[in-house]
Amino acid sequence: MNITLRQLRYFVEIAQSRSFSRAAEHLSIAQPALSQNISALEEDLEVVLFKRHARGAELSPAGRLLFDKAVDLLARTDALKEQVAGRDVRPSGAVRLSIAGSIAGLLVAPLLRAMAESFPGIELTVREGMSSEVRAQVESGQAQLAAVPSPSELQGMESLPLFEERFMLFGAAASMRRKPAQMSFEQVAALPLAEPDGAHDLRKIIERAASATGRRLDVRYELNSPAMLIGVVREGLAFSIMPPSACHDAVLAKAIAGRPVAGPALTRVQAVVWPRDRPLAPAAEAVRDTLVTLVHGMVRDGRLHGSLPGASHKKK
Repeated sequence: MNITLRQLRYFVEIAQSRSFSRAAEHLSIAQPALSQNISALEEDLEVVLFKRHARGAELSPAGRLLFDKAVDLLARTDALKEQVAGRDVRPSGAVRLSIAGSIAGLLVAPLLRAMAESFPGIELTVREGMSSEVRAQVESGQAQLAAVPSPSELQGMESLPLFEERFMLFGAAASMRRKPAQMSFEQVAALPLAEPDGAHDLRKIIERAASATGRRLDVRYELNSPAMLIGVVREGLAFSIMPPSACHDAVLAKAIAGRPVAGPALTRVQAVVWPRDRPLAPAAEAVRDTLVTLVHGMVRDGRLHGSLPGASHKKK
């Protein structure tokens, strides 16, 4: 038997990416060379490690058994290098994180700074997208971790809650001066609105509230982009029910203003998630734990509007 660490690294990357082609791209090697290494590993172990299909590759039962042991062995090998060199042992390696757009702008810079200070050996790549895109990326293996809303809707995922956010009504600053300090959902439902389409979790929450009150929303514009929603609101074309995190800068600039909405709870939980069948490597665990600590701190000091898991909301 002649198993190499390189083969194990290739194997782990394919398992996390769920695709030979994506793994080859992440590893910067040719796909035929990657396939040859995995074929040699399978021959040495006398097992099939992956089930190949049109959508990519899934671990076989034997592959799942090897995965945990390979991740642990590679982590201990990397730590051994640092110990022999007399350096502080910290997690290292590449980690891919996807963040849903509503909170990405507030989190990316503080997270990158915290990782650079505490874990300089970790190469963190962050992608931003709509919640549906981010979920697809972590499910497919394009990302090892994702920060997404409504984690309970995801199947086969482990999760840690980050914070709970409450939606508000936002409108152009001039228009909002004539609105009461707090609005009922019935008042909000009568306004012309700009919202994401029906596939978006934010829209689903709002529609459930409308159904519970027997109201029909007047959605004039369906826009799957926080920037476009804010632009339409800023120009006075419509109002929008959004989480404060999505329009933080526009509110600070006094281009738009928000009002709390009374009535059905318009809330959702933001969480960090990862696939249950793909345990995290130490570097990914470090990113996850740093993100949780960072977000909790931002909620406590008011940089993120919302409440910590299990806590009641504070009025802003």
